[in-house]
Parts: sequence; C-alpha cells; structure tokens
Amino acid sequence: MLDFRFLTLDMKDMIDSYTFKYGENSCQHSFVSSFCLNSKYGDMFCESENFLFTLRSKRCTDKERVYLFPHGNFEDTDGIKKSLQKIFDDAHEKNCRVKFETLTERAKNIVIELFPGKFLIEGSRDYSEYIHKAERLITFSGSGFAKSRTNIHRFFRDYEGRYKIEKIIPKYFTEIRKFQAEWLAAKNSIDSDPVHQAQLNFENGEINTALENFYALGLDGIVLFIDEKLSGYVFGVPVSRECFDEIINKGSRNIPNISRVLVNEFAKHCCREYEYINREEDLGVKGLRHIKVDLKPDFMIDKFILTEAAG
Repeated sequence: MLDFRFLTLDMKDMIDSYTFKYGENSCQHSFVSSFCLNSKYGDMFCESENFLFTLRSKRCTDKERVYLFPHGNFEDTDGIKKSLQKIFDDAHEKNCRVKFETLTERAKNIVIELFPGKFLIEGSRDYSEYIHKAERLITFSGSGFAKSRTNIHRFFRDYEGRYKIEKIIPKYFTEIRKFQAEWLAAKNSIDSDPVHQAQLNFENGEINTALENFYALGLDGIVLFIDEKLSGYVFGVPVSRECFDEIINKGSRNIPNISRVLVNEFAKHCCREYEYINREEDLGVKGLRHIKVDLKPDFMIDKFILTEAAG
C-alpha cells in the first residue's frame, strides 16, 4: 500500500536525495517544481523500499490516477517492477486506471518492457525540456552563436554606464514582484488565449511562492537594472550535481536583446559549477518555442504520457 503524503517544505532533503540521483536532470522532477506549482499539480509523495513515488493529485480523475515514474535505482529491475506493480495496485484499489505523465524516454522504455501491451503511448512535445552545456551559454562561443554575441555586445554598448547586474537578495523581492505584476498585465493584454493565460497565472503563483521561500528552496538568481529600474530577472535551482534549472527568466519587452543578456549573465553568475543548464519546456506556446529553439539546445529531454489501456 502506498501511503501518499501532501508535500511540505521539510520533505525537501528526502525528495532531493532521490531526484538528484534518479531524476535525469528533469525540471519536472525537482522539489521546487512540485512545491511552487502545488496549486497546479497537488503532488503527493510516498517513500517505500528505496523508491520515491509521486502522485499528481490535482491531475487525477474519477477514472485515472496520475503518477510520475518512481524514482530509484534504474539498475534494480526487480525493484522497479515491484514499484510499478505497487502503482497498479494503488490505482486499481480505487477502481482507476494508471496514467504516467512526463516520462522520459528511458522511463517510458522501462515501463513498456516490463509491462508490454499494458499502456497507450503518447508523445508530449510541449513538455520536452531544453538542455544546454553551461559553458556554451557562458561564452556563446562558436559560429552558431555569432548573432547572440553581437546582440549581447550591442546591449552593453547601448547601456554602458546605465546597467547593473546583481545576485537576487531579499531587498530586491518587492521590486521583482512589482516587475512581475506589470509584466503579467502587459502579457495578458496582448494574449487573450485562455490556455496561455491559465499557464501564466500558474507561473505567477510559482514565482510568488518561490520568492516567499527563496533560500529554504535553495534558489539562486540575478536581477538586471537599467537607469536604477528593475528591467529583468532570472532564478533557478540545481536539479542534480551536474545540472542547474533555469526556472524563471523575465525581461522588459521594451529593451532590445535583454533576453540573451539575461541567459548569458545568469549562466555566468549562477551556473559555472554545473555541466548543464535546463531551460525547461515551452508548453506549446509558439513564441516561447521559437525563442528556446533559437538558442540551440545541445539536446532535449523528450517526454511521454502513458495511459493504461482499457480492459
């Protein structure tokens, strides 16, 4: 029996001990993601026999129970099969089918190998994650980034003596919140798509929760001021010993080239000790996808949805 518990801040060390080792550098598997997006996913956790189980309670229906792939030793085939069976038992006990969301390709392959014919498989491109070598975003070296280097140099030339870049500290929280509220209002005024607006509202809640618990969550980031006014900010958190997750990146739409500058400065100030930077998914938003693809990720973490077949 899986005894799921609602997420609390004091569970961070326990959850990190699994996700840092077995989360495959996915932002979807981080404690911060679960904690800050609790209103969206309602993640609940259970630790059993050296595996960590995640139930997405707010994604469940009266017919489906929604889980993440259990975190534990990938080489322990018997342990994984036993853990997956526990998930079947948990769902079937409530007369529901099993649904796995945002499985990596490795996790997807394990499930279908251990339980052939049990699941319908669907690609989930909107939740694929963009992974970059940290060094590439620090230097933007190579011919493929010539335009980015030019844009960054142009920004620093145009705003010479007028900009300031600093690490995020508590005295900047109020200004970040004010900037975020203005950014959200402006975005909603030009994008009336209700799906996009719902995504932005969840993100806004994520940002406020992150700022309220910034240091307890292990977050780090930068702010960029122009003429003493906050014009952009970025923050994130490690998802493993080798990968840093860039969770939020916001810049003023009125300032040319600020996006590349924020990416570059965040990598320099916060990610030098890491091999990779995860710039997260695009959620199917056309403009956001263009921006993320244009930055030329080194590879993607592809995602899949597996739904237990009827009968």
